[in-house]
Amino acid sequence: MHRDAERAAILSVIVTIVLTGTELAAGFWSGAISVVANAVQSAIDLLSALTAWVAIRQGAKPPDADHHYGHGKFESLWVVLQALMIWAISAFIAVEAIQKWRANLPVTHPPIAVGAMVFSVVLGGLTSRYLFAVASRTGSLALKADAYHLWADAGAAAVILVGLIILVVTGWQFVDSLLALMLSVWIVRSGWQLMRQAMAHLLDTALPSEEVAVIEGILQAHADQFLNAHRLRTRRAGNRRYVDLHLVVPDAMTVQEAHHLCDAIEADIHKALPNTDVTIHVEPESAFRQQGMEDRTTFIVGRYEAPDEGQKGWEKER
Repeated sequence: MHRDAERAAILSVIVTIVLTGTELAAGFWSGAISVVANAVQSAIDLLSALTAWVAIRQGAKPPDADHHYGHGKFESLWVVLQALMIWAISAFIAVEAIQKWRANLPVTHPPIAVGAMVFSVVLGGLTSRYLFAVASRTGSLALKADAYHLWADAGAAAVILVGLIILVVTGWQFVDSLLALMLSVWIVRSGWQLMRQAMAHLLDTALPSEEVAVIEGILQAHADQFLNAHRLRTRRAGNRRYVDLHLVVPDAMTVQEAHHLCDAIEADIHKALPNTDVTIHVEPESAFRQQGMEDRTTFIVGRYEAPDEGQKGWEKER
């Protein structure tokens, strides 16, 4: 999977170089600031594609003496930097568009600009779809961010294409500047989406509810072998998930039996959610009874009710 992600990142770099060169040449030749703006965004995407490739290589490094959980958050950190770059370039585009609007500068060669945008829509759209597919299969956040960049470029190019056609038909030169301003807003939105997702990983936000439900379902499938499961905690770093929980077993269960039970639960979680590190803390029933109420309010599967007065022990309910 790592090789697939790396090859996709390299393809993204090549495609972005082609798009940036084509759009810059066409934009300056035709005098279309909207095309130049899209080229500048493509140049930012080129930097993002290069950093995605670096992030994927760095994030795939195994744990070492200084990074016991691996380097998965390296990808998220790079995505934050990319989002900041996106916001900076959106401000640049807006300023340039306003200046051209005030100066009433014309687009001198519209057909060249139109041809460049058609090329960008087709190549950028096809490449982004491929990157999304690989990112989904490998779980690479950096590659997903790169796919968003190319998708945004293709969408922006489509809008610019329509606007340039309107300009050619009507002669309204302000349309070029207006399109550039719309593009800057689009870029800000893309940057916010990336920032929000990356910050969720950096701040150890829990896994999506549907993935947590999968874990709870697996625990429920093994519920006849333990008393309860509680303190389930989840997070993600890069393309890896981290899950830990407490498992209460009968006092009569041997260490070997508890070990086999944990292995079975971990294997099912790994099968359902690849790239997942699972840590299970096993507790004997007698030790659990002596703990405070905190552990008794975080149940996932099974539960204990406080004994009535005069009643001995705890009653397990399934």
